[in-house]
Amino acid sequence: MVTPCAVAAVKSGRTNDKEAAARWPVILMLLAAMALWGGTWPVGRVVSVSVNPWTAALLRFAMAGAVLVPICMLQGGMRVRPALVPQLFLLGASGIFGYSFLFFTGLKSTDASRAGLIVACTPACIALCAAIIARRKPPALAMLGILISLFGVSFIVSHGNPLTLLRGDVRPGDLMILGCVFCWTAYTLLARRVMLEVPPLVAVTWSCLTGAALILPFAIHAGFTREIQHIDRKVWAGLVYLGVPATSLAYFGYYHAIHRIGGVASGIFINLVPLFALLFGWLFLGEILHANELTGGMLVIAGVVTAMMAGRLR
Repeated sequence: MVTPCAVAAVKSGRTNDKEAAARWPVILMLLAAMALWGGTWPVGRVVSVSVNPWTAALLRFAMAGAVLVPICMLQGGMRVRPALVPQLFLLGASGIFGYSFLFFTGLKSTDASRAGLIVACTPACIALCAAIIARRKPPALAMLGILISLFGVSFIVSHGNPLTLLRGDVRPGDLMILGCVFCWTAYTLLARRVMLEVPPLVAVTWSCLTGAALILPFAIHAGFTREIQHIDRKVWAGLVYLGVPATSLAYFGYYHAIHRIGGVASGIFINLVPLFALLFGWLFLGEILHANELTGGMLVIAGVVTAMMAGRLR
């Protein structure tokens, strides 16, 4: 005799199987987005040595905006309250204008793998700054993770001897990449407020358009109209990669995943970005990390994972 409990158990098992099966496409989409973001570092390295930072940034985010705007229109439009315009301007100024200039300038003199390890500390910096702004003390485990991550970055930029930082012995390119960390931290904290009222995809689209508008006069002054005529096919391919799959499509996939499985589960995957940067830097650029960079990178990732564990336990 089949009891109602047995029938319910079978139905529950089928439901769980269906839910698990439905998650796999989302997980694969997240992995693809992380791989695309990891690839921005070696591709950005190739582009940065051939094109002015302003030209590269303008082309990247103009292409990204051209793809994101139609997606937003299909998703329900881009209308925002006028009161949010100043905040959207700040998003474009920090996450697009400032970040992209430092990104392309820093990669002129810093290996893609090394840069990817430095920016891996971004989640820890965001957690620390969020706690300071909220005037609350982070859990002890989270604070330990943040400190480990920041020490790992100091280990990387000082070539294994953090005491040399007191003498200012740091590569200019490394400082630029650290600037990327601060720009993205500011962008994330600002975006949290905006995204309470605006869908994430709309906020990203407006920030791309605003950032491109801010970059435009600098690009023109730097000779954009002349330089664009002499960009070779290899660099064009890199710019298209940065603008379309690595920016517009990756963001769309990431926010689609947040909608399907939640922000916490999706956010865990971001820790894969520096690993993909290392892999692609080695495969396509032949970059080899030294012992101090590997040690510092492991400290950065260990610190971020520790801080995330503290958040989940809390």
